[in-house]
Amino acid sequence: MKKVRDLIGQLFQERIFCGLDIGSQKIKASLCKVQDADNFELLGVYEVDTRGFKDASVNDIGAFSGAISEALDGLVKKTRIKFQDVYLGVGGELVETRMSRAVIPLTERGNKVIAPSDVAHSRQQARLLGMRLEEEVVEDFVRQFKVDDINVALNPVGLYGRKLEVEVLLVLINNTRLRNIQKAVKQAGYEVNNIFFNGAALSEASVDQKRRQEGCVLVDVGARKTEIFIFKDGLLKHFAFALFGGDRITARLAKELNISFSLAEDIKKSYGRSGDKSRHSSDDIIIKKDQGFVPVKYAAIQGPIDDETAELVKHIRDSIAACGYEGHIRNGVVMAGGGALMPGLMEYVEASLGLPVAMARSIPGLTPALLYAVSTSLAEMGYKGSMRYVFDTRKPSDWRDALVSRFREMCNEYF
Repeated sequence: MKKVRDLIGQLFQERIFCGLDIGSQKIKASLCKVQDADNFELLGVYEVDTRGFKDASVNDIGAFSGAISEALDGLVKKTRIKFQDVYLGVGGELVETRMSRAVIPLTERGNKVIAPSDVAHSRQQARLLGMRLEEEVVEDFVRQFKVDDINVALNPVGLYGRKLEVEVLLVLINNTRLRNIQKAVKQAGYEVNNIFFNGAALSEASVDQKRRQEGCVLVDVGARKTEIFIFKDGLLKHFAFALFGGDRITARLAKELNISFSLAEDIKKSYGRSGDKSRHSSDDIIIKKDQGFVPVKYAAIQGPIDDETAELVKHIRDSIAACGYEGHIRNGVVMAGGGALMPGLMEYVEASLGLPVAMARSIPGLTPALLYAVSTSLAEMGYKGSMRYVFDTRKPSDWRDALVSRFREMCNEYF
């Protein structure tokens, strides 16, 4: 009994969860402390430049593991709290998406009541059918279920049927790429506890059930790509990539102004603003080139920014149209990612789409929170995937209900 009491005591002690977000430009780590489902405290964040990682692959494992070690060790020094494992997030160019369907028979004759185990079996079949040998499924989003080819259902549990069909959107990653990232984390002196899709973690933390039900667009603006998620009726209905990001704007400015990438980044931060009408296009801005200070027309800076942001809005609008929800997104747009911090971008998207736009999440004591929205969400997902979360959120009456429900499922399954 003492061992059982000690185990339960350990379960309900405060636990530490670290989210590790590996981007093409930055590696970000966030450390959170959890007492229970209602007490989630951010202890600290840390970021370093990404090294040894290019084009979604590890090209120098020594440099890459060194960068990861610098980020995580820096977080340990900053918070004075030691931890051993991390919750790794993958997204952007690391992953690809694919639709998959599977049909499973439920009974040879007559009908049976569909149980949660049937739903789990159908989803597993869809995962197996949709992946290749060199891939691993990171996440699967259910689009819909169909019972006996006639009854489309969001949740088929409890319905009668002879066969069950499921349609899922798979998020996949190449096994070799994933193993190399995990090896780099291990070389840095840490273990990967679990792997999550960045978009799933971010949406779980930033898009509540009301928004998912009524219709919402989540836009995660990265350095090179932007991920667009559309939720409706409680489910993810559409997922797309847009070739828009902070680095893409910087690269275009560098090319058109014939300046270095770092100088273009400084100009973007100093003068860039989406949809800016306050300056006249013929105004001059003085920039420093090799030959000295030279004037540049403001239009030469604003033009590429306006073109890129207009393209982003087009991608969002096309994504809404692709799933047939024009006029049905009642809860607007939620924006995340460091690229969303560009001055005027949220206002430009709001005015162009005619939908309200909000930031993904606000974290007390963290400014700007958008830069660390993914890494903090990964830490939160680590908690929600633990047994601790199950015990924190279920009351004794819920356990009785679960046992009764399971007993009914077994009766329906075998009798």
